[in-house]
Amino acid sequence: MPALLWVNMNPLKQVINVLHLIAGRFKRAGSSELLDKFQQILDYRFKSQALLKLALTHKSMTSPEDTLGLQSNERLEFLGDAVLNCLVTEFLYLSNPDKSEGQLSKIKSLVVSRKILGEVAISLNLGKYLIFGLSEEKSGGRSRSSTLSNAFEAVLGAIYLDGGLGASKIFLTNVLFGRIPEFLKDERNVNYKSKILEMSQKDGFGIPRYSTIEMSGPDHAKQFKVRIEIAGIPMGEGVGTNKKIAQQNAAQIATLNYSKEEITSRLKEGEKNELVSD
Repeated sequence: MPALLWVNMNPLKQVINVLHLIAGRFKRAGSSELLDKFQQILDYRFKSQALLKLALTHKSMTSPEDTLGLQSNERLEFLGDAVLNCLVTEFLYLSNPDKSEGQLSKIKSLVVSRKILGEVAISLNLGKYLIFGLSEEKSGGRSRSSTLSNAFEAVLGAIYLDGGLGASKIFLTNVLFGRIPEFLKDERNVNYKSKILEMSQKDGFGIPRYSTIEMSGPDHAKQFKVRIEIAGIPMGEGVGTNKKIAQQNAAQIATLNYSKEEITSRLKEGEKNELVSD
């Protein structure tokens, strides 16, 4: 349907037409049996099956005329993101009465991150039930973390519209809230750049400096080596397939090597050497 017709149409009629269109496409992309299985995994039965179908429809499945993104799950993702942030914030506030605002913010940023939402989506086998166009299917969309995390938010948005805030809270309690301690204990989820920054600033050494000292390998498989310095003193090196990963690995090494006394001693040593050379 041309985009102009969407704009001039009654908003409710727009939604109804979108749901009818998606329902027809879902019949071609998957069966009602699959939809039933997914609802069993979610432990939530939708009153509006068409709403769930919309939440599972990736933009690659929509028609070229859908310039507003009304036929895909993008709008539900937008809504689900807001619901997620609200309920995660409430849960963390109520369950952590001894933590400061700063501590709660750090935990929240991890819990709502693409990485964690992608992991939760994988645990729900969400990729199996998404409705893709051929191009996205071929490019591995069913296992792409960013696609899965976006779809998770869309499903949450659909649950909110279908069952309200209470149903959304129960869903998140079942699939996300109970796993927060596990996520926090997992070393892979520690933000070492943030950790070493706190340590350095607390002791008056300022902001750590990262520099790329080596790049190797072909374009499709680059390796980066990064050095971290605190107050001008090298504290470690890290390697990764991109600069961000290499910096995280360098920061992790730096947290192990970090010693306020050692850094202070080396700074004084450097000052003495400067005086002697003058």
